[in-house]
Amino acid sequence: MAIVAPGAKRSEYSRVVAEARPLTVRPLVVPEVDEYLRNMAAVESESGVGGSGHSHPYSRADSFDVAEARDREVTRWSTAIDDVGWRRAWGLFDRAELVGHLYLAGGALRSELHRADMGMGIVASRRRQGGGTLLLETAIAWASDQPTIDWIDLGVYSDNPGARALYEGVGFQVLGHTPDRFRVDGHSLNDTSMTMNVRAE
Repeated sequence: MAIVAPGAKRSEYSRVVAEARPLTVRPLVVPEVDEYLRNMAAVESESGVGGSGHSHPYSRADSFDVAEARDREVTRWSTAIDDVGWRRAWGLFDRAELVGHLYLAGGALRSELHRADMGMGIVASRRRQGGGTLLLETAIAWASDQPTIDWIDLGVYSDNPGARALYEGVGFQVLGHTPDRFRVDGHSLNDTSMTMNVRAE
């Protein structure tokens, strides 16, 4: 459930906070970009490992360069949501430790700014504790308060049925499937496209 600071409007990104003890969710701000990128790298390092589903289409041989990504993320986070290339991110915290993230991002064309792409990840040790639902509900609540956003889109891979069930549980619907969409470290990944209309009653 989203909790808003007294006197704040829910559309004020910096003040939308949620919690499900001991996990909490809050928006991330520019000084936390490095921490966010380190969490993203940690999640990506666990993708497809030990029987877990893939969360991204990158090979384990591909390095994740935090320094290279920093400037790009700062620009995205600083871009207004009615402009192309914007991004907003939320962090899942276990007390002071960042253990997961979710981002919403605008496209490269003005004609698609009514839609936001979504990505998320949680480190393996903190999964199945309600954090995924907490991240999703917080971001959906924020998006529904933005007059420029009508839809949230995402993709999920065929070897990650738990993630698909999580998305369906908060209201995402399947649009279609792309077989053999990616080939990662010898694995063929089918991609399922999902969407949610945040204006739907």
